[in-house]
Amino acid sequence: MSEKKKTICFIHYGIGWKDGVNAVLTGLAKEIKEQNPDLRICFLGGEIERRILKGNTLYKTVPELIPRRRRGKLNKKDLKKESLVIAKKIAEETKNMDVVVIENPFLGTYHLPAMVGFSLYASQYKSKDTKVFFRVHDLYSDSPQYFKNLQRLISPSEIRDIVKGRGVDGFLVIDSIIRTNLVKVGVPRKKISYLPNGIDSSKFSRKLSKREKESVIKNLEIPLEHKKKAKLLVYPVRVVPRKNIEEAIFLTYFIREITNNNYILVISGKIDENDRLSSGYYKKLKELINLADIPVVFVKKGFSFNRRLGPRGKIKEYSVSDLYQVSSSIVMTSLREGFGYPFLECWFAKKIIIGRRTPNVITSFERNGLNFKWLYRSFLIPEKVSSKDGPEKYFEKISSRFKWLYNIFLIPEKFFLKPRKAEHLERVIKAIKVFKDPKLKKETWELNKKIIARQARLLQNSKKQKQIIRNNFKAVKKIYEISKITKSFLSLVKLDEKDKSS
Repeated sequence: MSEKKKTICFIHYGIGWKDGVNAVLTGLAKEIKEQNPDLRICFLGGEIERRILKGNTLYKTVPELIPRRRRGKLNKKDLKKESLVIAKKIAEETKNMDVVVIENPFLGTYHLPAMVGFSLYASQYKSKDTKVFFRVHDLYSDSPQYFKNLQRLISPSEIRDIVKGRGVDGFLVIDSIIRTNLVKVGVPRKKISYLPNGIDSSKFSRKLSKREKESVIKNLEIPLEHKKKAKLLVYPVRVVPRKNIEEAIFLTYFIREITNNNYILVISGKIDENDRLSSGYYKKLKELINLADIPVVFVKKGFSFNRRLGPRGKIKEYSVSDLYQVSSSIVMTSLREGFGYPFLECWFAKKIIIGRRTPNVITSFERNGLNFKWLYRSFLIPEKVSSKDGPEKYFEKISSRFKWLYNIFLIPEKFFLKPRKAEHLERVIKAIKVFKDPKLKKETWELNKKIIARQARLLQNSKKQKQIIRNNFKAVKKIYEISKITKSFLSLVKLDEKDKSS
């Protein structure tokens, strides 16, 4: 007689969406089945857009988990009503589950009823035999648009109670800054475990044939006049303001100038339809590109997370990992990263990465032995350049920009500030002003020539690249390979033993 199979349920706003969390879920779920085939997996979301796993896998929906745009403002009465519905529905769908993992539970006004509902479920409605874990990829305080209006609906003390996670058996965090902030708000340190997102090395280490490389480049639709001796700088991101694509354009422009090489910036992701700011941001970027007069390619269809294979293993649809193979380098200029995938993936693909440090993920990676010393901390623009709201000297230092946001956990009342309406466009608007004025463009070069020259020298020094790649590959293979991360995950949620039959 065989025992009942243990079941683990992953909960996210949407299952099969093309976002970072689903990329994490896909890799983790597949590896779980490899390591523990007797474990049953369930995915619960607002909708099932794509099935992550085939075979003996459960898919459940709670439509209320889909973030929806509201015509009017959310009021306290509706918040309480909607969050209760979510909590009870999750409880009903997971009553026989052994482990429930809720992905990204703290996204504030992105979906506030869900954030409150997750808390209610863990503290009041979960089954007594079900263990609940919150896996924290992002915090609402990292994004002005996601903590906007929180004070109107929830008091600071209520927010702290939600984040403390009464009834939650453990928190899985992807970087050290999130761990620090959870401790500040009152989560016991012993309940928090560092669990970075794993990388499937087989995706990025697979070499492409000459014909396959040509096919990948053909899919990019690079203008004919720029194809000759093209060198691709791949920025693997969606088109959203926090990715700071305008700085990548600056970087590409000046590197082309000083190396006299035909570097082309490639943005692999699409305009994010779930981000209301993305379309306007894209239009401003196009204006900037026309002024800079350099080749920048936005991949119209986007590259999928996973390569699709046809008959006899022939590639039917190329993935981001294939794009890495045809690149000269990976670029990162993002102001904040939830996952930091490119900082890890590049070493499996044997590619160097250039650009800006992103401290919330870089700090954790460096503690585990990776080296990113050549990346810069800030990009400066002339003091004369200003937006409508006044002058700013810097292109926003990540360390100072987010310091006050983190303090929301310590002194919440003081830091509920209303973001300026045009804040998301200020950086790209300033970049446009720089390229319209030759004097400002020259001054911008003078302010940043040391950090840009350092990136350019590395791009031209293959011997130095190979040394860095070799050393970082050893560190990333040891810690961040998906098989090792999955083993740690199963141990943390107490599902590391295969079910035994009698």
